[in-house]
Amino acid sequence: MFTRNKSHPLVSYRCDQLDEPTAIVDGYNSYFSFSRKRSGYSGVATFCRDSATPFKSEEGLHSSLSMKNENVVGCYGKIQDFTEDELESLDAEGRTIITQHKIRKKSGDEGDLAIINVYCPRVDPEREDRQVYQLRFYALLQMRAEALLNSGSHVIVLGDINTTHKEIDHCDPDDECFIRKPSRIWLNQFLWDQDKDPEIQDFRTIEGFQAVTSTAKGGCFSDTLRYLYPDKKEAYTNWCSLTGARATNYGRRLDYIFTDIGLVCDSKDCVVMPEVEGSDHCPCKAVFHGNFIPSVKCPSLCSKSMPEFLGKQQKLSSFFVKRSDSQPSSIKESEEEDGFSSSQEEKQKYISNNKSSFKRENSIASKLPSAKRQKNDQGSLSKQASLKNFFSIPKSNVHTNDRSSGKDTSQEKKPEEFSKGEINPKMANDNTTKTETKTVTSGSSAQAWKQLLKGPPTAPLCKGHKEPCVLRTVKKDGPNKGKQFFVCNRPEGHSSNPEARCDVFIWVDKMKNDSKTKK
Repeated sequence: MFTRNKSHPLVSYRCDQLDEPTAIVDGYNSYFSFSRKRSGYSGVATFCRDSATPFKSEEGLHSSLSMKNENVVGCYGKIQDFTEDELESLDAEGRTIITQHKIRKKSGDEGDLAIINVYCPRVDPEREDRQVYQLRFYALLQMRAEALLNSGSHVIVLGDINTTHKEIDHCDPDDECFIRKPSRIWLNQFLWDQDKDPEIQDFRTIEGFQAVTSTAKGGCFSDTLRYLYPDKKEAYTNWCSLTGARATNYGRRLDYIFTDIGLVCDSKDCVVMPEVEGSDHCPCKAVFHGNFIPSVKCPSLCSKSMPEFLGKQQKLSSFFVKRSDSQPSSIKESEEEDGFSSSQEEKQKYISNNKSSFKRENSIASKLPSAKRQKNDQGSLSKQASLKNFFSIPKSNVHTNDRSSGKDTSQEKKPEEFSKGEINPKMANDNTTKTETKTVTSGSSAQAWKQLLKGPPTAPLCKGHKEPCVLRTVKKDGPNKGKQFFVCNRPEGHSSNPEARCDVFIWVDKMKNDSKTKK
């Protein structure tokens, strides 16, 4: 079994963009959730081996997305702390897939296991509504996970949690930030005492903390990696791709596998896999003692049940594809497309049925001027001109009359009639003129382009490594958006790492102004 979220390119799909090779994989059954708000914005997918086929599956943390499905997981908890609009909004971005399985544990006992695959929202510092959205998502996630636990099922919560827990989980932590950041405060209370960081603020000291509900219990889950390797350093799962920070392992841990404290004792191993590339995140893997008891039939949410993959084409593109059983527009077109010739009886029947339309077309054509009719008749035979023809100089007619002088020039020699020793003065003059015009135009054009596009100055050498810097552009909204600057070409890393980027930073505008001052 494995899961993917939007941090991996596999599931940057909407349902209408999901192709069969992605959804239908031999030996697996898959379950997808897509954003209802924006195409490709977020989404999750869970792939289960056939030997681990779930008995139930569900999309979202609340029932609003699964009311029409069969074999839903259920157990939603007490939702009085949420409004209906809030519940729909929290599930509208395709951030959760839940599958429920039968397992045989290490002790030999059988039980239920619910796997909650999530892609938690990221905080945008400049948007307060997204900060609230993240905290409310955490609250709903915890309520659903604890409700499933209370029903007697084991629970694993995994995916991109979009926060780091302890200082050991970050390459360059800020103590004050770790103590006060709301997402870390939520995660700290979500885990059991063995995993808690005593330096992180207690949520009960914060009035109106929005990441927990009135019924939240807390302390029900264990960080599987820290349960097995409590002191493991540099186990990062996310790096900044713009600065090449993966090369120096200058990252943070955002992806977790949380196991309820009743099942974590059956965990055998948990690792991060930075060698697996293809995203700014890397996968995590947990191995448990015991095995799955597979369901004979996949739940209704399985991608194999989607109409697109049952042979019933439902995509919008199907309305613009010519069907093989459609009535041909003409006998000739039908013969060419279908690859067979119609009998004389069929042709006569088709002509008689469409006689009125033929008459109408002939009457319209007869009223057109002869030049237009000829143009229409030849239109289908003409070929589209090359784009170069619009910029080439039209050829002059050799047989012309000079009316102004009264001289007939039609008897002048054609270019091919001159012997090798003779030169056509007219062509010589024309060629000279064209060459001179082309030279002047080309030179002035090149000069104009050089004045317009001067380009950036030569890249300076960085102070730390004496290597050419790299040019970057500010893309973040603000007063500096669009401005260019030079930085060290090395990947981002800790200040103590000599192979990491040095602190050189030079604005391009400042370099240009300095060069003008020197002149």
